[in-house]
Order: sequence, then C-alpha cells, then structure tokens
Amino acid sequence: MKKSLLGVMLLAVLAVLSGCASASGSGKAEYVYSFNIQPAATHKFHTDVVAPWAEYVEEQTDGRVKIEIYNSGALGNLASAYEDIEGGLYDIGYVSPSASTSTPAFPLTLGDLPFAILDPMDSPKVLQPFIDEFMQDEFEDSIPLAISATDAYQLITTEPVETVEDVKNKKVIVSGKERVQLIELWGGVPVTLGIEENYQALDRGTVDQTTYTAIGTNGFRLFEAAPYMTKVDIGATTLLFLMNERALDKLPDDLKKQFEEDFGPKLSELNSKMYSEGAADAMVQFEQEVADKGGRVIVPEGEALEEFRAPAGQIWEEWVKNAEKKGYDNAQEMMDFFTKTLEEQGIDNPVD
Repeated sequence: MKKSLLGVMLLAVLAVLSGCASASGSGKAEYVYSFNIQPAATHKFHTDVVAPWAEYVEEQTDGRVKIEIYNSGALGNLASAYEDIEGGLYDIGYVSPSASTSTPAFPLTLGDLPFAILDPMDSPKVLQPFIDEFMQDEFEDSIPLAISATDAYQLITTEPVETVEDVKNKKVIVSGKERVQLIELWGGVPVTLGIEENYQALDRGTVDQTTYTAIGTNGFRLFEAAPYMTKVDIGATTLLFLMNERALDKLPDDLKKQFEEDFGPKLSELNSKMYSEGAADAMVQFEQEVADKGGRVIVPEGEALEEFRAPAGQIWEEWVKNAEKKGYDNAQEMMDFFTKTLEEQGIDNPVD
C-alpha cells in the first residue's frame, strides 16, 4: 500500500514538473546570451525596450534562447562597446558610432550630425539603406542586429539658456566630434564625461550645462541638479545594436534566421517607438519635476533658433574632410547618399 501511494505521489510530481516545462517552452534554455546596456533597470530603455525584447525572444523560440540583461554597464562601458562585443566579452550590446570613431561603425556618425535626424523613427529609414549600400562587408566578428536612435539631444542647464549667447564660456558636457565642434562654434567650452558622471558634475557645479535627451535626463534625474531644458533638437544619437558573430553562429539555422529576420527588426522597432513616442511626455515630466524650483523648458524660435542651427553647414562639410583623412575615399559619395535619402524620406536638411 505504501509503495502504491508513493508511486501515485511520484507520478503527480512528475506531472507538475512536466506542466512547468511545457509552460516555459523546452524548460531549460539551450542558448543563453548576455546583453550589456548602460542604463539602470529603472530606465525606460530597460523597461520598454530591452526587457520586452528579451521576453519576445524567449517566447518566440519556445524558451530555447534566453537573454540575460546586464545593467549599468556591468560588463563594459560604451566607449569600449565595439571591441567588447567583437571580442566576446558579452554577446549582444550596442555602440554609439560617435563614441566608436576608430571602428568600422564610423560612417554611421552621419546619423549624429547636428540637426540631421531628430525623430528616432527616421533613423532606420535613413541608415539601414546606408548600411546596405556601404557597410555590408565592414564588420568582421560582430553582426549588425538593428539600427535605431535616441530622441533628440537638448541642452540641460543650471541657468536658463534662451540664446546662443547664454552658452558662451559655459562648460558643457558633450560627446562626439561633431557635437563637440557645435559647442565650440556656439562659444561654449566642451567637457567630455561619461553619461553616469553628468549628475555629479552638474550638482557640484564643475560644469554648467550638458547635452542629453529628455528621456535620458529623467531617467538619470538630472533635473535635480539642472532645472532648465532648452529644446534645440541638436539631433538623435545613433544606436547600432551588434551581436558577436561566434555567438550567432552557434545557433541552428532556424534560430539564426529568427535573429536576422525577426528579432533584429523587433529590437529596432521597440527602441525607435519608445524614444519617439516618449520624448514629448518626458518634457512634460521634466517641467513637472522642476516646477517648484522655478525651472522650465525653453523653446527658442525664429532668429534665436536659427542662430543655434547656423553652424550645421560647416560641421557637415568638415565630416567629409574628416572621413577622407580616415581613408574613406568615397566620403563625398556617402554624404550625397545620406542627404539624398533624407530628401526621399521627407526629412528636413538643415544645410540646404
């Protein structure tokens, strides 16, 4: 009788375990990949983009693939992201081409040119054709999964900035050669610091201003240290999502096809949608957060806005010269293709 009862209990346990395995696909993932990102788990980039994407991948592969997310740059910072992914320090991540100018991602700094791409929904429309045309054979140990962008960068400041005159002689955190040049042409003093250093530098008064997105500003709570935002729409920051080639090659053909044809585009879609749809709400949130400090969002118009945008032509021309110095003999062809694609997509060219 005891043996019979034990047998029944064992069968019941096995049935439960079998049900759990069925509920999560194959039970145990066959392939586990690390995804390193810079923002914390509370940032919308995590909650609205990377986490839902990881869940999507697991669901669509019936649990065969699991994505482990590492926040706050736990596996490496943005400056070394290209080399880290290529070397297999982690499997999936993203690079900012403007922070990776010594890598094959350099041509994509076109997407970060001042006042070029303001809506992240436009980034894949403009830059994916560019990759297809000029960069198919550029990547060796990493595979482009997706191309997207952040919302446009703004000025986040400790004192109100109404005109370019209010930037002169001010210390401004900025990254990327073209944006550094923009700050210099505005008369400001560029300061290069990591994203995670923005808050402390503003709070301690070692800098006066920073350039960052509205969504990112709220995510890092920069409004606590700098209660003014000037909406100048400097431009979006391109995000190139990469996967280590050896990691991708481990997958059987069916899963590899899903990454290339479904998961990559899905990642681009989630990122572009979040940054595009969230930008306006982020500015409203910023104003609410700084209301008791007398802070506000400043929106330059007319001549004041034109003065902010005036240096664009010079910087775009310098991009071609810089690319030629780096050995890109087809730099002008790249620029022409880029500006033509902007026109075809109905996007305003600030240097026309």
